[in-house]
Amino acid sequence: MVAFFDIKSYLEEISMPFFAILLDIITVATYLFQTSHGSTGVYIVGLIVQVVATLLLIGWCFTFRGRKYRNGWLFGLFSATISYGIILVSAAINALVLALYVMNVMGINHVIFQR
Repeated sequence: MVAFFDIKSYLEEISMPFFAILLDIITVATYLFQTSHGSTGVYIVGLIVQVVATLLLIGWCFTFRGRKYRNGWLFGLFSATISYGIILVSAAINALVLALYVMNVMGINHVIFQR
């Protein structure tokens, strides 16, 4: 019998963006904690949280098995589905914030935290 509705793929398509948003909330909460209780140890813990979140999101970008694109290439650009787009944007923003964290901990640039 052919299944017209695959519940497993539907749940994955719904749950992965939800977990991406949940990871974003956790990283924002960690950032807000660091801004109020800033010290070197707290910055290192925040860096670890950011590394884990970024690696998870990048992994989810490659292992997402739901529908990724709406209607192929349109005007030279692809149009991602909303669920896949949430994961992509979250991974990109977290990767940029991770670069700022690394620069802050190494003392190169203090854009994200003023010391």
